[in-house]
Amino acid sequence: MDMNKFDRVFDSLEDFVDTVSDVLHCPVTLEDANHQLLAYSSHDDTTDATRISTIIGRRVPEKVVNRFWKDGVIPALNSSNEPLDIQSITEMGLRNRVAVSIRKNNEVLGYIWVIEVDNKLTQDEKQLLQYAASKAKNLLLQLNLLKKRREKNHQELLWQIITGDTTTHEHTVNMLDKAGIRASSLAIMIFHFPDMSDELYRNMMYISKTTSKVTLLIHTIDEDQIICLVSPSGDADPQADLIYFMETLQVQMKDRFNVTSMNIGCGYLYQDFSFLTNSYREAQKVVHIKQKHLAVRKSSFFFHELGIYRHLDILLQHEGTLPTNPVLDQITLYDKQHSTSLYQTLETILHFDGNMNEVAKALHVHVNTLSYRLKRIQEITNVQLKDPAQRIGLYLDITLHSIRNRE
Repeated sequence: MDMNKFDRVFDSLEDFVDTVSDVLHCPVTLEDANHQLLAYSSHDDTTDATRISTIIGRRVPEKVVNRFWKDGVIPALNSSNEPLDIQSITEMGLRNRVAVSIRKNNEVLGYIWVIEVDNKLTQDEKQLLQYAASKAKNLLLQLNLLKKRREKNHQELLWQIITGDTTTHEHTVNMLDKAGIRASSLAIMIFHFPDMSDELYRNMMYISKTTSKVTLLIHTIDEDQIICLVSPSGDADPQADLIYFMETLQVQMKDRFNVTSMNIGCGYLYQDFSFLTNSYREAQKVVHIKQKHLAVRKSSFFFHELGIYRHLDILLQHEGTLPTNPVLDQITLYDKQHSTSLYQTLETILHFDGNMNEVAKALHVHVNTLSYRLKRIQEITNVQLKDPAQRIGLYLDITLHSIRNRE
């Protein structure tokens, strides 16, 4: 009999969740696929801290999403349309719940979460919840259609910004204001993938929407890149917020979806929005250099963090006109004649900036053995590694040699 209550046209998402709440006699929340709050039923004292935080923040708290991933809750919801029992987590202020995914074929459109108040849901009530989820599909499909239309308009605005069509700060602010976007500082962030796919794009958007510190305002796809207009959520340390956001994306893309081939570049934050074209170019340079030079650290997100790699393209252009470094020739010849690995040792020493313990660990040798090799390198070449000019020059030459061999 209660199933008939879902066989009708709902006036709104709020009408839908209120109906589910009335049928099950429990507080209900409805989220999209990225755990953004869409609607929630009324509640009394029977709610919990997690639900209140979700309502206030308009999305599930990041720590709760992370816990659900670690506990296997979200993977289980994403792989089935059956309601799932979720046990209380006292330290997070989370009571017993039952959740179900809203799906179109294999694509998750959203979730319904029900807090169990006095009693656990019966099997019949869980079947009602599953039936309600099937009826919510059309509601979320309509919502996604409107969202895609809005995103298309926003994407055109993003291209205007990064190509310099919005020439002044005032013009850009006005255009953003019409799109409902207000921010004190903005930057362009780019995510590059060697093999872009729809699934990879959805996973990337999912993590970016469930990670705090930074708001992703507009995004668009350009071949193998996702270009984003972003704004830090706080004012205390916006640069640190951007770094936290990018580091979290890298870790979670690897841990949750086994994606390790992502390159992230970020332009600098600007309060004068007429410079956002510069931010786009800065982000592009970082991504371009990361693509070409595999040795660049994954944690280098800004142009200044690339160090000597910023200058490698210029040096490579003039490589044929520059003399080779005799130190490298001497070590290479010695290794060949004596079956040693001094070249590798020197390369590793320079990479770890002379940290002998780290070098010994990387080469799997004792520190005493490493000291002997370093002494032998200095005897053969007369190089002075304590001289910063010689040390940096050698590191540049070794890096260029490595790139040339790889190419």
